[in-house]
Amino acid sequence: MIRVSAYLALAFAAFLAIGEVARNWGDWQWAPFWIVDYIAAGLLAFGSWRYFTQTGVRWLTGAWGFSAAMFYMSFFSHLENLRLTADGHTGPIEESRLTMIIGVLMVIVFVGFVLSLFGKR
Repeated sequence: MIRVSAYLALAFAAFLAIGEVARNWGDWQWAPFWIVDYIAAGLLAFGSWRYFTQTGVRWLTGAWGFSAAMFYMSFFSHLENLRLTADGHTGPIEESRLTMIIGVLMVIVFVGFVLSLFGKR
């Protein structure tokens, strides 16, 4: 199970880094809101690398935990934005679609986190 978590972390890190560029291209948010995504992607990639090369799971689990907290906050802040705005559109991706995507990604992050807790290398 933990091997699946490590592969998932690597794929998710690549997706997150590329997705953040695609989402913000031409209309970049305030830096702390997108830099945190690159921190999460870097931690996930590093955690995966550490698992495969040094038989450690702490970095992988920590990376998933950091990402879980980040996606939790992001999902519920977007959900609140949907509740408060009439048009629900604040960027290049329609807000309700973006909230749904973030919700799916949050579920993936929680699955990766739980998988990283089971088993040892």
